Amino acid sequence: MDLVSPNELKAWDRPGPRYTSYPTVPVWGELSQSAVEQALGKVKPPAQVYVHVPFCAEQCSFCGCNMVVAGRREIGRKYLQNLREQLQGLAVSGDQIPVQRIHLGGGTPTWFLPEELHELYGILMERFAPTENAEISVEADPQITSFEHLDALNEVGLNRLSLGVQSFDSVVLEAVTRPQWRTRIGELLAHARGLGWWGLNLDLIYGLPKQTPERFANTLRQAIELKPDRFAVFGYAHVPWLKSHMNKIDASTLPDTMGRAELYLMTQEALTQADYTPLGLDHFALESDQLAVAARERRLHRNFMGYTTLPEVDMIGLGMSAISEVGGTYWQDEPKLARWREKVEQGTPLVERGWVLSDEDRLRRDVINSLMCNLQVVVNEIESKHQVPFWEHFHSTKEALAPLEKAGFLQLDDSGIQVSERGRVLVRNAAMAFDPYLQKKSSDGPRFSRTV
Repeated sequence: MDLVSPNELKAWDRPGPRYTSYPTVPVWGELSQSAVEQALGKVKPPAQVYVHVPFCAEQCSFCGCNMVVAGRREIGRKYLQNLREQLQGLAVSGDQIPVQRIHLGGGTPTWFLPEELHELYGILMERFAPTENAEISVEADPQITSFEHLDALNEVGLNRLSLGVQSFDSVVLEAVTRPQWRTRIGELLAHARGLGWWGLNLDLIYGLPKQTPERFANTLRQAIELKPDRFAVFGYAHVPWLKSHMNKIDASTLPDTMGRAELYLMTQEALTQADYTPLGLDHFALESDQLAVAARERRLHRNFMGYTTLPEVDMIGLGMSAISEVGGTYWQDEPKLARWREKVEQGTPLVERGWVLSDEDRLRRDVINSLMCNLQVVVNEIESKHQVPFWEHFHSTKEALAPLEKAGFLQLDDSGIQVSERGRVLVRNAAMAFDPYLQKKSSDGPRFSRTV
């Protein structure tokens, strides 16, 4: 595999979004409840559902998620009650909405007891009806997830599992206050396979404290030996001004930019050599996996739940800080648990911020998604859908992309944009050229991770 060198990657290193949406969340502003209700009233079935379960047993010092450390079981019982209340007040027509994807994310959904997961799914079924062959998935912390959890989830119809592994190295895990045993991860994967589950995913993180190339190579080797269907490999973003618990990490023990570049490129090489197909920027799937097939056929898509084969499917988010995307309207619910609960119980609007896409937003979103998912932009397709002369409309953007073309990371011509395999690792740089909102300043420090 022809990869850029660490020096090249360092030279092109830029802060930027991963574009799970466009415009990205920091750009969003106030959104009226009437706009949310108008969008929900036009949900096109079958839709998708994301449920945010914020609870964790412990705080991992690397974590950038919106989560709550919870020791008392009562807090979970209350959350289930509030989810039911939120669903009952959801302004969607019809008693049951057909859905083709449900994802339980976190936090750690398996913080709930097996019987509570049964109850959670029952609550969802009061308003949603999974289609045949629906994808129903859960994120799990392997340290607290049991076979009983998986059995309970299997009984109600779940069929996919994503394990937050992050590292197999004891020195690194101790540095980020995360206890974990490799044998447990292998046992959970084997149990899920025995249940007939598919698309089994492991999350890994590079750039953690004390993570040397030798240590990370060992983590990659052990992860590959487990042969999951998919990998998601993210770079650690050290943002203590946003996440105060990250101050527990000694910044002097973090790999520098060159070190992170080496780790990132090591990941690309190791996984592709092990017959995993790269998906966009930071995901990988076995060559036979449906996502890998979609990537090779240039029909991959992306949303807040990750890469998918589903194009432009409305997504309804439930729970504290959950994000919805319906008919060109985005919104995020209240991100603080106590305030979210109070708003649910009082029946007041939950939306914290949002955005209604303009025609120009839709155009740029399609271009950015095409780059981030399929490493290309086909001019004829964009012009046909949006009725704009592409290169005339994006004349200045073409000039901004010229340095990337000169360096051999992409090709520009009348037919569109083609990112090279070498340029895959810099695809965010190409996408950012189409994003005028990046100039918006943040009052609380940088919002985005760097290229590596």
